[in-house]
Amino acid sequence: MSLDRYRTAIVTGASRGIGAATVRQLCIGGLEVYAVARSADDLSDLARETGCRPLALDISHRDAVLSALSVVDADILISNASAPVRAGASWQTAPDDIDLLLEVNLKGTLNCLAATVPGMQARGRGHVVLLGSIAAAWPIPGMPVYAMTKAALRNLGQTLRLDLHASGVRVSEIAPGRVETGAHVALLDDPDEGRRRFYEGFDCLQPDDIAEAIMFVLGAPQRMDVSYMEIVPTDQSYGGSQFHRRDSR
Repeated sequence: MSLDRYRTAIVTGASRGIGAATVRQLCIGGLEVYAVARSADDLSDLARETGCRPLALDISHRDAVLSALSVVDADILISNASAPVRAGASWQTAPDDIDLLLEVNLKGTLNCLAATVPGMQARGRGHVVLLGSIAAAWPIPGMPVYAMTKAALRNLGQTLRLDLHASGVRVSEIAPGRVETGAHVALLDDPDEGRRRFYEGFDCLQPDDIAEAIMFVLGAPQRMDVSYMEIVPTDQSYGGSQFHRRDSR
């Protein structure tokens, strides 16, 4: 397993969680890493720790993304940024939350692809890693619009592989289950209750687990493209069926 073919990486959503863990791993691997997030302060702390290049940027703004990222000869794009989610049924989702999820999860990803993929294609090498979610494949009550955006990313990854056929650019999607990043806390109005409900007493995945998986797919031989990797906690299961028994008449 080697990253010798790659020199430069861009990681979005890099200020915390999976993004920050991935930046650390890539810097340890000797790559020049551009850490992208909206929070300049958090990025400054990460830069002091790792030596990464901090880039405060809202990826939903296409012109800003193209201006900042198209000048980087990126061999790797880790598209990890994702908007926070509040729990509720689909018809209860606030318009502002819908807009934010679409702006970051979909438009933001497409903006970053527009800035980086043409260069990869021209150089005949590169790797795009999309951070999806198990919610794209398995219905999870309480986050329908988030799941919709992740399902769209699933389709995007498959289509991107067709678009880049024979270009030498690989495309991978990592679809985790519950990772203890703190993102689940946003589902509830009470952060303490969110931590109790989603993390306390559960052996969740950790951000480093996903970062290590990303390093695995990046370091695989060029002939091998891990197009989709589903990673779930050992104690977490998906699927099943529910059937409501109606009162007999």
